[in-house]
Amino acid sequence: MAKKTTDAGRQNSGYASYLTFKLDLVKSAMLRQANQVYRHELGLDVRSLRLLRAICDNPGVTATGLRELTLVEKTLLSKDLAELVGLKLVRRSIHPDDARHHQLWPTARGKQVRVASDDLGHAMEAVMLSVLSPDEHAVLDELLGKLAREFLAETGDLEDLLAVLEKHTAKARRLRGAG
Repeated sequence: MAKKTTDAGRQNSGYASYLTFKLDLVKSAMLRQANQVYRHELGLDVRSLRLLRAICDNPGVTATGLRELTLVEKTLLSKDLAELVGLKLVRRSIHPDDARHHQLWPTARGKQVRVASDDLGHAMEAVMLSVLSPDEHAVLDELLGKLAREFLAETGDLEDLLAVLEKHTAKARRLRGAG
């Protein structure tokens, strides 16, 4: 019989100390809860609502533009857009400058669902983040915004990152050898 992982066992593991693991853990738990509530209340999941919100904020956006805005993978984007169109929350029209592309527009019902999802989303976020003080919440938001801007910036250079990593790796090797 397989041994069940406990929270204490996870906290003692080296991988659990990494920020990326902690962020992924929090993200997964929050998404799981949000998906349950959104599906129950609106019949849509977080990703579909992210697309709907982006379309409402950018009427006439193309699928390519939407993918760049939302970071949703192309196949999932196509599937979710088909669902939004089928539910009559979004409509497509041929792009006036290029018939190979479609523009995406929110319908009146799509705008209503977006407003309801925003109200619900803000309420859920308040509950999920209630373990933080208002000041901690503000700091978290600021820090995550800073990281997001950095990682989304087009100016990041892989060669610079690899050089920094090599420097830190060499230092770690020296420390291990000295210990």
